[in-house]
Order: sequence, then C-alpha cells, then structure tokens
Amino acid sequence: MKYKNYMIYEALCVVALIAFIIWVCATHKGGTQKSVDEVAAPVCVAIAQDQMAKKTNLDASKAFGFDIDKTEGIVYYANDNVMDVSEMLIVKLNDAGDAAEFKTAIQNRVTDRENLYKNYAPEQYALLEDCIIRTDGNIVFYCTAVNSDELYEAYKKAL
Repeated sequence: MKYKNYMIYEALCVVALIAFIIWVCATHKGGTQKSVDEVAAPVCVAIAQDQMAKKTNLDASKAFGFDIDKTEGIVYYANDNVMDVSEMLIVKLNDAGDAAEFKTAIQNRVTDRENLYKNYAPEQYALLEDCIIRTDGNIVFYCTAVNSDELYEAYKKAL
C-alpha cells in the first residue's frame, strides 16, 4: 500500500518537472540586455585585419533597406572590394517583434547578391550560400565571410 503512494508522488513530481521545463522554454525569448557594442566587441576582435572595414548605421540602412529608428544599435562591417562579399552585421532591436522583418531584409540582400555573383564569382557565391543569419530575441546576427563560423561563435559567447 505504501509503495503505491510513493509511485504516485514520484509520477506527480516528474509531471511537475516536465511542466516546469516546458514553461521555461515557452517563456524564454532570448536576446540580451547588453548593448550592441558589448555583444559585438568579441566578434570585432575575431575579424581578421583587412578582412572588413567598420561601416556606419547609414551604410547598413542603405545596404539592407531597414528602418534605423527600429534599432537600439547597429554594428556593421563590410569589405570595400566589390569582388568580396564579406559582411558582418549585428543589430539590437527596440522590439523583438521586428526581428522577422530584419531577417527578411537580410535574406533579400543575400538573395540579390547570390544572383549577382552566381555566374562569375563562384567562390563568393559559395560564401553567400553558407552565410549565417540568426535571431536571438531582440538581436539579429548576419555574417558572410570565410571565417563566419568563428565570428558566430564569438557572438554566441558574447550574449
């Protein structure tokens, strides 16, 4: 009789634990309270010298076609050589609900550049195909570079 009561308590504890885990996963929105500069600092250190140059917020807005007023901060690096598609963008948004819009703008730029480089710069086209676009709550990360995985790892650690 006592053994059956313990099994009921164990089952209830397991159900409560599973419900708690589901609740935590469902309510976690990601993102960060850090400034965009704090998140971008380790990524910028990982950018190889002469790989990309720091650009302005206006450059980012022109390149990707998004509204700067929806952002809390932008860090944008790009290569000045038109034959090199290397770019790195980190955007901290005022509202995490705008992340899909920014991700779409980035994807549109990548698609346009893929169409441009597809037939005459296959190595650059391959970089575009392997680009990284991620959203973490109110932060959007985009990178097209030979070391994009390294830059993404530095970003993840900074969050």
